[in-house]
Amino acid sequence: MRHCKIVIAFVFFFVIQNIYSQDMRINYDMIYKEDSLSTETVAKKMVLLVQNGESKFYPEKQYEVDSLRASGFKGFAVGDHDFYVIKNKQNTGSKYYFLLRDVYRITEPVKLNWKIQKETAKKYGYTCQKATVDYKGRKWEAWFTQEIPVQEGPYIFKGLPGLIVYMKDAAGSYEFSFTALKKNFYKMELENISPKPLDISLANLKKVFIDYYNDPFREMKSGNVKAKFKDEKGNDVEPDFKEMTKNLQNSLRKNNNPIELSEAIKYP
Repeated sequence: MRHCKIVIAFVFFFVIQNIYSQDMRINYDMIYKEDSLSTETVAKKMVLLVQNGESKFYPEKQYEVDSLRASGFKGFAVGDHDFYVIKNKQNTGSKYYFLLRDVYRITEPVKLNWKIQKETAKKYGYTCQKATVDYKGRKWEAWFTQEIPVQEGPYIFKGLPGLIVYMKDAAGSYEFSFTALKKNFYKMELENISPKPLDISLANLKKVFIDYYNDPFREMKSGNVKAKFKDEKGNDVEPDFKEMTKNLQNSLRKNNNPIELSEAIKYP
């Protein structure tokens, strides 16, 4: 009888593992503060695609655009490239940064020193357990469920014995909440990015963004990028690049609360 129970338990475990070893799409709601000194928040619907042991986390809006493109759509569509991360089987993560006509890629090992706590709770219909981790300037609280046995989660986070369904940082600046799991979704190549990403170091990436801050409309002023400016009545007007630069720089300085807080760019 005991042997029979062991066999049944093993078969059940194998079936569960087989179900969740397949590809899946996991949806999250993400709420965050761009400006640490403001109470205003930004809300985004995010997607985590798990395919062949790898994963991709990015906005649902961009997933929809990519799906259109993959199905042959040639028209104009506006996407969203924020928080764009791909994690591979070698336990490395690539983060993508889109600026003007270029895409930059930083690839590094995913090193997360998780501390699993004894505390459990029911979340989104699943039995979950608490874990904590420090990552690049933020202290995070996470809740994972072994009922969905994939070692994945939002953004760069992974490596717990189950799916991360909820995360928040101690400062209350970032929060991820599970909303759905789908087995049927439009599958495509994970790194279907154009133009081809340029590999870059963190130090050089910061230099790129500082250069952009100092002269954000350089390409337009030189004529390399063509753009027309119109007033409210639709009449052509000459752009005031000095005023436009000032406004953009103010906006960039206020965006002082990146998810990787220790890597924040110090603008002049």
